[in-house]
Amino acid sequence: MRRLLHPGLATLLVGLILASPALAADDGDSGWKPAPYTLGQGLYFPGQGLRVGGYADLNFYSVQGTKTSYNVRDLSLFITQDIGTRWQLFTEIEATNPVNSTGRTDDDDAELDIERLYADYHANQAITFRFGKFLTPVGEWNLVHADPLTWTVSRPLSTSAAFARHANGAMMFGTLPVSGNDLDYWVFADDSKDLNIGRDQDNAYTNFGTTETLQNNFRQGIGGRVLYHLMGDSLSVGASTLNYELESPREKYWLNGIDFSWTSRYVSLTGEGIYRSSTGNQPDERGGFVQAEVPLWRRLYFIGRYERYRSSTPAQTSTIRTTALNFKPIEGVVLKLEYRDGSHNELLAPTGWLASVAVLF
Repeated sequence: MRRLLHPGLATLLVGLILASPALAADDGDSGWKPAPYTLGQGLYFPGQGLRVGGYADLNFYSVQGTKTSYNVRDLSLFITQDIGTRWQLFTEIEATNPVNSTGRTDDDDAELDIERLYADYHANQAITFRFGKFLTPVGEWNLVHADPLTWTVSRPLSTSAAFARHANGAMMFGTLPVSGNDLDYWVFADDSKDLNIGRDQDNAYTNFGTTETLQNNFRQGIGGRVLYHLMGDSLSVGASTLNYELESPREKYWLNGIDFSWTSRYVSLTGEGIYRSSTGNQPDERGGFVQAEVPLWRRLYFIGRYERYRSSTPAQTSTIRTTALNFKPIEGVVLKLEYRDGSHNELLAPTGWLASVAVLF
């Protein structure tokens, strides 16, 4: 198994997280006494301001071009540490593909990496500063990407194919009141060429069975996102913009995106779309999806998604249709079953069945 850890800032922040419970605890309450545990909420130690959680998923898939297989795609550990009233440290350490249907893993399959590692400074209710490695604020899906928190096993192409899913640098974010409604904002600067915490590979195509291995790691970039809440928060509309350079191929890009979500009693709709242009010879990349979530019975949902995406590498337009069931028998446990098909989708999201069992602990 490869271990991909940056020896500088990553080591410092992890050390602070592990050492800071002693600093955060009061002299009169230094014992490790956890609060009552609830599945999906993590194990919390009030005296230390420390929360430990994470998630795991077991996936099954049978798609064109591959034999029926299973794997534990993600096994993630979350550690959150409060320091005083303004500082908070967070890390997510992830083992990717630790178990698969062959019964073993090798250097090409298994990775242990720092998925996220950052320090937050809460200046006030409207401003928080973040330093380290974090999820790139583009659309809704990339900010809530953990398997137990998403509706389907597969991920839409427009949420990963055109940009890096992680950034290394600094970000400012918060919520502002605008015309009686809330406006969420994120502004960030990336300097992965110098920081590069945890040298993971941000694969452009993450679906099961894909034969393409294009990677989208940032070299540098700046950008941001806004999300405006309307109608008592039943409707939200967002926009994203990024200007960045990728590590390989070494190219500069400009990306703009929009997203929305609307919730009613009988159906919820979500959608995202992006358009990316290049300063070099790369073709423009564009696409998006619309998804409906319909409650059927208690915690059982029907999911339908339609996506169309024009990729630059390979140069083709793919249409993908996904129908799925999402069932949450208890809090923190999610069962998913889906069927995916389309046209010109063999390379990026091949037709077939996918299922997963995910646990948020």
